[in-house]
Amino acid sequence: MLVILITMQGYGMSHKATDDVYAPITNLPTIFIDTENGAAITSKDDYVNAVITVRGAANEEDNITEVPAEIKGRGNSTWKMAKKPYRLKFEDKINFLGNEAKEKNWVLLANYADKTLLRNALAFETARALFNFEFTPSVTFVDVVLNGKNIGSYLLTDQVEVKKSRVSVMEQPTTVVQGNPEITGGYLIEVDGFAEKEISWFKTAKDMKVTIKYPKDDEINASQKNYIQNYTQRMENALFSERFDDPEKGWRHYIDEDSWVNWYIACELFGNSDSWWSTYMYKERGEKFKYGPIWDFDIAFNNDYRIGNATEKFMRSAGCEPKTWIKRWWEDETLQKQVKKRWVEMGAENIKEFMLSYIDSMEVVLDESQKNNYEIWPTLDTRVHYEYSVRGSYEAEVQALREYVDARIRFLDLIWRVRADIDEKVVDGSIIEMPYNHIEQGENIRLTRVQGMANVAITLIDGKVVYSAQHVADANNNVVIDSSSLQAGLYIVVASDARSNVFRGRLLVE
Repeated sequence: MLVILITMQGYGMSHKATDDVYAPITNLPTIFIDTENGAAITSKDDYVNAVITVRGAANEEDNITEVPAEIKGRGNSTWKMAKKPYRLKFEDKINFLGNEAKEKNWVLLANYADKTLLRNALAFETARALFNFEFTPSVTFVDVVLNGKNIGSYLLTDQVEVKKSRVSVMEQPTTVVQGNPEITGGYLIEVDGFAEKEISWFKTAKDMKVTIKYPKDDEINASQKNYIQNYTQRMENALFSERFDDPEKGWRHYIDEDSWVNWYIACELFGNSDSWWSTYMYKERGEKFKYGPIWDFDIAFNNDYRIGNATEKFMRSAGCEPKTWIKRWWEDETLQKQVKKRWVEMGAENIKEFMLSYIDSMEVVLDESQKNNYEIWPTLDTRVHYEYSVRGSYEAEVQALREYVDARIRFLDLIWRVRADIDEKVVDGSIIEMPYNHIEQGENIRLTRVQGMANVAITLIDGKVVYSAQHVADANNNVVIDSSSLQAGLYIVVASDARSNVFRGRLLVE
């Protein structure tokens, strides 16, 4: 049995008014931000001088008073929303609210499009507990007061950047040139739908837009940009080559497979429709690309009406473009097996127990803060972004998240834990198999090794019988079924021969 200990770091579980002019709003720590002369924060590019105060932290040493810092806006679509996200930059490095990293740069996520306020935190904490990522952003829930105005509940987390306690790759001097071994790393890049708005970016031959996050815009030189652009292009070339799945000549020559598998499972488990629109990758000196850190889950977990109810949809098919790379990767049968193997190793019950326990715990922790938040931002009855459904109360929103997690894990376990074929049974030396238990709409269903079973009855069931016909095996002992009339969904496949031998399996049509 998995035992979950959720540390309430930074969450003072009681509060009371004090003589201090900075009094915490709820049981959570409150961050007070006072800009110079009360200046408004109107830009994502230009910082405004400020001082930062914290009250209500569980550990007294984390309560700071009027520490010099700067603040600016951040985000892309989220910056356009009524409740703004922010980036903080202290004059000196700080373990802000007791977080592990001692750095200057920190992020306040508004979670305005996520009415549970939990999606980013749930993804981060699940990844930290159950996946093998080298770095996952921290989680500290806070209330925020800006220039004396209560602006609600926020998530304090790490800035995704190259630092020892964050994306820990070797930092490069600006003098590195081609031919120097130092030029092979480190790098931090993002496959980025908004790349054209950035200063340092490039586009691959397959029109994948990539932003270079490190080396920084004002530090990167031409040799470094050429190196990482060429390395990314060689990876893409290998991915789309004839021998793309070859362990030495294919894409694995450029990307760490284990990191890819963990990252992909996280994308599907969390149902992140932006998985391919915004993806971080980093490269250490002399090493391959690794995927991560994970980021940006406010419209994940079935919170994007553009793709409908995504509980039983794969993001590699239903997620936002560009899906150029992921579609090619999923043609690698060995990679498919590695994903299923890793899923079984992690254990569906362990994943479910952790995620549901975290939701239950944090619903209690956030109770006061969410009430305060929705008094300021009364959006529980209003769609503000891409929410799949508007449920009218915080409790209903959290319950929908809970139900998604339970159903999503059962769905993935059904597909990834079962064998990728019909249950094998040997009858008079005959075996029937279905090599793949999922197909794209329009692809043929193929049963193989139908030896000695010339005449096979095939039935497909989706709550009701949707297909039933007799088929004759061809000279290669295969039965091919046209699936063009099938809708996307999950089917039970039943194959039987004239001797009443019955074989059952599952088929996912995407």
